[in-house]
Amino acid sequence: MRHLDQDRDLLLGAVERLRPGFSARELGEALMEVCFKPLGLACFYVAMADWEGDQLEFVLYHEGGRVRQHPARRLSERAGLSERVLSGNRAIYIRTMEEGHAAGSLLTAAEQATGLIPHSWYGVPLGRGARPLGLVSFQSFQTDAFSESRRRVMDALAALMSTCLCPETAQRP
Repeated sequence: MRHLDQDRDLLLGAVERLRPGFSARELGEALMEVCFKPLGLACFYVAMADWEGDQLEFVLYHEGGRVRQHPARRLSERAGLSERVLSGNRAIYIRTMEEGHAAGSLLTAAEQATGLIPHSWYGVPLGRGARPLGLVSFQSFQTDAFSESRRRVMDALAALMSTCLCPETAQRP
């Protein structure tokens, strides 16, 4: 029962804080504030895809206990987990560090320097259609950290963020 109360509080907190008209970074900051501690996250980021410009821009990147600048990269040049989420337009759940390496996980400079590498990674596309607007990534140092019910909550959080990014898509029948 306690877990259900936590999930309800996460969703209500997101509904209260995420608003249409916020920038992608502002939405990411609000979502991170709501979910970072309750989900036991080690890292969290929001990246936006510029399909025409072939860029993946990390508008918010929290890693190693602080928000960091993470360089943009070309969508076509790197085949990491983020690009797999975007190209497949579906969420991807990585349960272990070994599974992540096999799936093409790319270590960041901070991960390489500190050795603090998340074991669980869940990336969820933002937006609807063939080309997602971007993605949100939830990461934990624990192996298999996110149950199916928790991933459904994270899916709902990403859907709410998507609706705030593109309110016109929420009004279509």
